[in-house]
Amino acid sequence: MSQLFAYADQVSPALAEDGAFGQIYMTRDHAMYINTREGLVDQWTRDGRVFIASNPVQGQPESCSATATATLLTDPTIRIGIPAGLIVVPIHVQMSVITVAAKDDVFAVIVNNADSYTSGGDAVAMAVRNALVNGATQLRSSGTVNRHYSDTSIIEAGLTNPFFLKTLESQGPTEEATWNPEYNILKGDPMVYIAGPASLLIWNTQETTEALAEFCLSWAELQADTIP
Repeated sequence: MSQLFAYADQVSPALAEDGAFGQIYMTRDHAMYINTREGLVDQWTRDGRVFIASNPVQGQPESCSATATATLLTDPTIRIGIPAGLIVVPIHVQMSVITVAAKDDVFAVIVNNADSYTSGGDAVAMAVRNALVNGATQLRSSGTVNRHYSDTSIIEAGLTNPFFLKTLESQGPTEEATWNPEYNILKGDPMVYIAGPASLLIWNTQETTEALAEFCLSWAELQADTIP
């Protein structure tokens, strides 16, 4: 009979050098580490590396980006800054938008290769929690910076190298309704590793009338040696 043992040491999986031995990872309940998206998110959550944020008061929608017929790249609805030395993997973004009759909405998730925050944002801070729930304590706090939602307009500097992870458009309904746009890597949306300094930016833009929405999002925070 053979036995396989694992040593419990909380680290982020790092790339092995050519010609060197690489570690084989196991979870704390002795399951082999599986490199599917679901397996990675599960392991990151167990390691205390996944964070969840939302609007601060449930049932109280917040203002979205300024009115427009397209995404204004200097006026996001939600933003997260990623400092140098940190890697962020966005997992999901979900918004519940109160739409207005005959008004179109545009939803977008964009990454910029700098922390482009200038000013503005919330009077009450965005609620950020570690996804590893242990009473009132957290295994670790988020290393992200400049986390804001557009309670007052957020102003970004000109984006230097933005790329879209997702964009959706809702044609104006015949009457007021709720629109629920979503970005989710576990449902087939692009999975990216964002190395800081960078920004994760989210928009919901409505024409003529500024939209109101509740939101939640989650992301993983990894060590810089996770990617080359």
